Formats: sequence, C-alpha cells, structure tokens
Amino acid sequence: MLRDLNFKAVYRSDEDSILEDFYIPALSVAVSYQRAVGYFSAAMLSCAAQGLSAFVGNNGKMQLIFGGEIDADDAHAIERGYDAREITTRLGLRMAETIDSVSDALCFRRLEALAWLVATGRLEIKVAFRQRGMYHEKIGILQDASGDAVVFQGSANETANALLPDFNFESINVFPCWRDDLSPHFTPYVRGFERLWSNKAKNTWVMDFPEAAKKRLIKIAQKCHVPSLELEMTLARGIQVGASVGDLCPAVPKYFNGAEFVMLPHQLAALNAWKARNLQGILAHSTGSGKTITAVYGATKLFEATKQLALIVAVPYQNLADQWVAVLSQFQMSAIRCYGSRDAWSKQLTEQVGLFAAGATPFICIVVVNRTMQSDEFRSTISRLPGDKILWIGDECHHHASAGLSAALPSTARMRLGLSATPEHYINTEATERLKSFYGDIASEFSLADALAAGVVTPYDYYVHLVSMNAGESKSYTELSEKIAVLTARRADGNEDPDGNDQLKALLMRRARLLGSVEDKFSLLQKILHPGKPCPLSLFYCGDGSTEGDEDDESTRDIDRVTALLYDLGWKCARFTARETREDREQLLSAFRVAAVDALVAIRCLDEGIDVPACRTAYLLASARNPKQFIQRRGRILRKSPGKEYATVHDFVVRLPSAAIQQSPFERRLAAAELARVAEFARLARNSVDAVRTLMPLLKEYDLAHALV
Repeated sequence: MLRDLNFKAVYRSDEDSILEDFYIPALSVAVSYQRAVGYFSAAMLSCAAQGLSAFVGNNGKMQLIFGGEIDADDAHAIERGYDAREITTRLGLRMAETIDSVSDALCFRRLEALAWLVATGRLEIKVAFRQRGMYHEKIGILQDASGDAVVFQGSANETANALLPDFNFESINVFPCWRDDLSPHFTPYVRGFERLWSNKAKNTWVMDFPEAAKKRLIKIAQKCHVPSLELEMTLARGIQVGASVGDLCPAVPKYFNGAEFVMLPHQLAALNAWKARNLQGILAHSTGSGKTITAVYGATKLFEATKQLALIVAVPYQNLADQWVAVLSQFQMSAIRCYGSRDAWSKQLTEQVGLFAAGATPFICIVVVNRTMQSDEFRSTISRLPGDKILWIGDECHHHASAGLSAALPSTARMRLGLSATPEHYINTEATERLKSFYGDIASEFSLADALAAGVVTPYDYYVHLVSMNAGESKSYTELSEKIAVLTARRADGNEDPDGNDQLKALLMRRARLLGSVEDKFSLLQKILHPGKPCPLSLFYCGDGSTEGDEDDESTRDIDRVTALLYDLGWKCARFTARETREDREQLLSAFRVAAVDALVAIRCLDEGIDVPACRTAYLLASARNPKQFIQRRGRILRKSPGKEYATVHDFVVRLPSAAIQQSPFERRLAAAELARVAEFARLARNSVDAVRTLMPLLKEYDLAHALV
C-alpha cells in the first residue's frame, strides 16, 4: 500500500532516480491514477507514462489530461459556443502525427503502455485549453485499494520543444493524504483536478481526446505485447551513456534497444566465419545490419571462453566513440575513454593496463579514437599488454588503410576484427592491401539486398531528382576534370597513391564542392518542399561548398542556404556540423528523436557510424563520387527504429557534362560506378518501377541498363 512506501517530501533527479524511487513503487500499488501534464508532444507522452508499466498489471484505471494549443479564431469560436467538431478534427490529426513521430526507444515503450490502457478501456484522456496562453500544469494523484492517496507536483519546466524528462533536471514534491499538516497542499490539487476533468475550471475548456489520436494509440496497442516494467527500467538506465558498471565481467544483456536481446542468423554466421579465419578478418556488412552488436557479442563470448581479454575498439570520431561506450556498458563493460583531454584518460589507462598485465584483473576495455591511437603515449602504454590476449576491433576500419593510421595499428594483437560497409578503396588498391595486411581478408559479406531480405533495415521509397548544370558550372567541372585526369594518369604511371598527392586532393575537393553547390538543386528542393507542411524526422545532407552571389553579394554556404529555405517554409531545423560542439550535437540528436526539431541539416558529421535511426526522410543534396559516402549516408537513413515502417530518400543526381566524360576513361569509369550504385538502390526500393523509369535515360547513356537485372 502507499502508506508503506515511506515517501520523501522532495525527489530531485540530481540525487534520486525519480523513476525507480518514486514512480515505480507508487504505481505498483495504485489502482487509480489521475495525471495532468503539459503540451501534447513526444516529451510529454513520455513524461505522462513514466513508470506506467508498473501500473498496467493492477487492473486500475487512469485519467490523463494534456494541454492543447489553439489559435485566436478557435478560442473565439469556443467562447461563443460554436460547434467545435472542426477544431477537434484538426487537433486530432496533429496529435496523431505527434504519436507517429515518436521514435526514441524509451518514449515509444512508454507510449505502448498508454496505448495498452486506452485499448483495454482503462485510460481516458482529455485535452485542456486556455482562452489565453496554454494549460501547463504537472500534477499526479495516486490512490490505492485502501483509499489512501498521494499527490505529487513537479516543476512545470517542460515546453513544446522540451526533450525527454529523463535527459533534463526534474524535481517533484510529494503530499500524502495521511499527513494532516499537508492537507492545505493535498486538497487543492485533488479538487482542482476534479474541476478540470468536469470542464468546470475557470477560463479553461476541456474536450475529449480526439478520435483520430485515440485510433492511432489503439493501432499501436494491437501490435505490442503487454508493457514490461523490466524493459522500461533497462532503457531508462541506459540513457546515462557509459554509466560505470564497477568490476562486473562482460555479459549478454536480456534487453537491448527496446526489445529482448537476440542475435540474428547473419550475425552469428559472421562470427563463425571470423572464428574460422583464426579470429582475424573483416565484416563487410551493410550499414544498419548490426556490426557493433555482432562485435561486442563476439567479445563477450570470447571472454567467457578465455576468462582473460583486453578489448580495444578504435573508431574515427568522438561521437562514435560515445556510442560504443554506451553499447559496451549494456554488456557490462566499463570502457576507458581514450579521447578528449589526455589528462582524462592517461593515468587510468596506465593503471588498468598494469593491472591486466600483472594478472590482477581479467578484463580491460578501451575505446580510442584514431587520433589518440597514433600518439606515442597510447601506443607505448598498450604495448605492455600481452598480444595473445588482445582483441582489436577497428570500427569504420577503412580509415586504417591510410599509410599513417596503418603504421599505428598494434602488430602484437593476435585477434583482429575490422568492421566496415565499405572496406575496399574505390581507387587505391594499395590502401586496400594495407588494410587487409593487418585485419585479414573479408570474412563475411552482408549486402543491402541481404539486409532488406532479412528485415534488419527499413524498406524505403527512393525518389531520384535529375539535376542539370548551367553553362558556367559545366565549364568549371570540365576544366577540373581535365586537370584531375592528367594528375591521375601521372600517378598511375608511377604506381603511386593517387590520394597521396596534395594537388590532386585539392582538385577532387573543389570538384566535389562544385557538384554539391549546383544551382538547380536548390530551386528543385524548394519546389519539392513547397507548399507542404514540415515533416519531422528529416535529414538534409549538404556539401561543404558555397554558391556565388551577384557581384555585390558574398557567397553563401550551401548549409546556410538550405537552413534559410527550411526556416522560410516554417520548419524547425538545426545545423549538425563540425562547428557545433560535441555536447551540442548530442543535444540536437536527442531533440531530433523526439521531434522537437523537424530536421537536421548536416555536413559529413552524420556520414559514418553516428546513429540516427529515427530519421524517416532524407534529402541527399551533396553529390559524392566516393562510394563510401553514398553507402554510409544511405545506411544512416535505413536503420530501424520504433514506429518506423519505411523511409523516404530524395537523391539529387547531377547530370555530368558529356565533354568531361568523353575525354577521360577514368571519369567514365567513376561516373558509371556511381550510377551503378544509384541503380542498385533504385532496384531495391519499394517504388522501384518509378525510380528506375527516372534513371533509365542516364543508364542507357552509360550502357548500365544491365545493373537493374
């Protein structure tokens, strides 16, 4: 019973786990739950359903009030007593869209609990409007079978753009009914909720939950199992990235990413193939097919078998390193983060390596970024580890094909596992050989077609938009291509690395920026987006070039131009580039998952490894000749996510000047290879017939119609 729980007067998220210390114990014994939260959004859905999985099994009933938002005309109509059905219909459609936009795993599982109660007739929902401003209260009233009740009141600091409450500071005050001295606090909230529910509150209008939104919740309930308290707690704990797990040894989790953990057949087959190659090799698996999980599971099983393991994971970027730390923590591995300030990791690494080398600890886990990996201090420290105990995992291992990085790889590590959707360099065979000389040959391949057939990535619609260059762009492209062809031929004659020439790299970069800034792309994008309404969970990939203005104007960066266009069309968008701090990017990804921003406009930062599974629509505005970029960006979009049934991809493909293609066999091979990738993506799309029809003229021009077979 509630009286037995010994409640604190105040719970604060910096000192307490409000979910585990308050919500779950209280809801576990409650049979009645009245709740009022703020504005209807993904964040508020999660807020309203915190710990609700503990309430589902009590056969209790719940009343829930959300705040709604109406414009001045609607408020005037309600005040005069006009028919509100049209207002209700519009609101219902907006709420249904909000429900559809929920993609964060924790938020979605809590949404399932709400949906389950609605479908079983145990939850009623109403929406409250203010004639001026917005209803924005945050209270809860819990009652048990004996009639005892508790009121809790929280800091109403959420807004329409707030993130999940689990990410933000939160505090609640608790008022039990059996405390007579708290009656002045308890009673007004109880009476106030009753007045509100009965539509008797002053200057506030309360309506039943719109039918469209209710149907959307019932649809979700039809597809889900009974909400699991254990799963909610696991997901909530996982929010604290890289939380320390003490001295625990690696173990396979029961739950992962919002579902019961299970290894898929292609993942187990990949590990068996790697094992057959004496624990060396590369997994060339499609982005989104679960390479990280495959590797961490393999490491866990390896430790179980050997009882002693030094696991080192090397990644290109800090954002990706943080993701690995989070995944490893769910397998009870607390990683030493060798990135950021040297002072933050140097002493810990030295101590832990010493303990492992001395046999004082059976397991050590290190996550290092490539830049740190090359440092003398890092290399010297890990050289003390016994090589036969090291499992070296290289994520996005194609980076390690460069001369500089390959020289920094530890030759003593006996067990080596490379992960990449694109391990082989599209031009430089020497780089590919360097990669394979360390990691070994490709042990397992798993293509996009395999991933779609296995249901491990999201089906998609693919819309190809053919873009033409103007006269000036065509001339510049042809001139750059001629210079590139000359340098490439020289390097090839000398059997030298074509990427190693600074002049050649500069020319390739200039040409890539030119392709990304083709003027026709921006007018076409505006035409596609206008006059439609903003579409949450959208990504816009831009080049890092700029568009020249008139004589008196400065050039405008492509990302600024796209951002301004979206802003003018009423989108809530944010830039996601190297200019934003790491903390800012983490916040942006969190806001994106709960649709607090409609779109992220990115330059390269989302190309490799960074998980954005929530994305449902993507616009590929930057033209990449390198297959790695195309494949990586494609993979960002097709990752599975709760509530995501399919993805939509808009690809802006530039028609290249025929003069440039005809003059250089090298250029023709590159263009043909790029079109072949586009053709494959079109062939595997849900709308393949339309996508192929758009591409066919270009495919025939390059004699690539066979790519669609």
